[in-house]
Amino acid sequence: MTTRPGDPPAGHVPPRPGGRIADLVLPFVVGLVGTVALLALGIATGQPNWQVYLAVLVLGAGAVALLHRRAGLSAPTVWGLLVFGLGHLAGGMVPVGTGTLYQWWLVQDVVRYDNLQHAVGFGVVGRATWEALGRRLAPAPGARAAAAWWVVVLGAGAFGALNEVVEWVLTLTLETTRVGGYDNTARDLLANLVGGVLVGGATAWEVRRGERVAARPPGAAG
Repeated sequence: MTTRPGDPPAGHVPPRPGGRIADLVLPFVVGLVGTVALLALGIATGQPNWQVYLAVLVLGAGAVALLHRRAGLSAPTVWGLLVFGLGHLAGGMVPVGTGTLYQWWLVQDVVRYDNLQHAVGFGVVGRATWEALGRRLAPAPGARAAAAWWVVVLGAGAFGALNEVVEWVLTLTLETTRVGGYDNTARDLLANLVGGVLVGGATAWEVRRGERVAARPPGAAG
């Protein structure tokens, strides 16, 4: 691999301008198997709006493939987005009690599966935002870690808020959505923020570590 003079240390922003479609083959196969299994379960148990979940998953997969082809997403980000997509489908298709996984309280009256899904999922979406925009923003080497943190947090918040707008539109167009009311929206937005902060912190640490490795003299130990 060759780099041009003045290129910033790679960190977790892929050094190539775009990724290979071959990188997505295994995640695609895993995603396809998981999607078929979860949809079959949802249809068999009479879960509503499975067509909407499928459409969201297909659009999301297309967006990830396009972004990876243009920007070159890292493997952890690709797999994280896959977990996010399958987790979303499971939330609507897996029956729990009288509802679905999305209504399941992990800690009663404190944290639901929905909140965890938002935190992890939109945290990874924020990370993908950084990997797509990091090189274009071209922050100074010493400022890349802070820039990565901010981009992940803002990306998680922005795309998470867009998700809430889509959910609101669904409540106006579908008879049953199980989306929830104002409390659900507030919990989702808070979860998006928490996920962005945590994933952003991890991404910033990886970028900083990459800078330190790149700054070592050739042949330096550890």
